[in-house]
Amino acid sequence: MPAPDTKAQPNIQDVFLNYVRREKLTISIRMMDGSELEGRIKNFDRFALILDQGGVDHLIFKHAVAAIKTPKSVSNYFSHQ
Repeated sequence: MPAPDTKAQPNIQDVFLNYVRREKLTISIRMMDGSELEGRIKNFDRFALILDQGGVDHLIFKHAVAAIKTPKSVSNYFSHQ
């Protein structure tokens, strides 16, 4: 019996966040309460992300994020792994 395929499918959230972090793109984050934040992602983990907003760091819990918008279309970020 062949061994099961252990190569995990890339997590689209991690790939997207890594891309905008590496490229230092300024993003807009819409929160669940409707407010918006703009800045650059410095780091992230499973539960939160650090947003640099004009030199001030914000710890944002992912469960409070409704959407993240980039300034331009990012159609090929899967190829940059």
